[in-house]
Amino acid sequence: MEDNRLRIVQAAHDLFNARGYKSVTISDLADRLGMSKKTIYQYFSGKEEIAAAVIEGALARVNEIIDMAESQQSDPLHALQDALIQVKDQITLLGPLFLEDVQKYLPDLWQRIEQHRAEKIKFIERLLQRAQDAGLVKDIEPRLAMVIFFEAGQALIRPDSLSRHGFSMVDVLDALIKIFCTGIVEPKIFEPNVKL
Repeated sequence: MEDNRLRIVQAAHDLFNARGYKSVTISDLADRLGMSKKTIYQYFSGKEEIAAAVIEGALARVNEIIDMAESQQSDPLHALQDALIQVKDQITLLGPLFLEDVQKYLPDLWQRIEQHRAEKIKFIERLLQRAQDAGLVKDIEPRLAMVIFFEAGQALIRPDSLSRHGFSMVDVLDALIKIFCTGIVEPKIFEPNVKL
């Protein structure tokens, strides 16, 4: 039973990413899986519930990444960078067309994504504060830094923005993480060896 549910969610994930939420029907999904629509309806009430399962799966994986990063007692800057990279990897598994359709056609689900993002900003803010307390990052307001980071990410990964500039979502997010993580690091001041 659970195997079929997972198969449905994975096939929906693939179709939603390729064609967007709006363009995919339950018939498309049934054809992809080689099962009847009736079988799909045994597991889900409709396409919206399937989309919610796809999104909730991604959010659960992000939670695991963040819980692991927060439990690490090592270098908070490293933990922050690793967490951002792993979260980026999860986000890029959800195609921009699918996310755009969720925002347009499933406002309650989009609100869930936004709520999750707001919660995770707090976690990353705490890691940034720990790094700042350890003298690893510049004296910047952690919440402001994270809001700027997330808002820049949101603006950059819009489908129209990516295609206009010729970069993939992965390229954009990788560059953003690199720019952010190197930009917040407290520069080490090395005194040159002076020979008298």
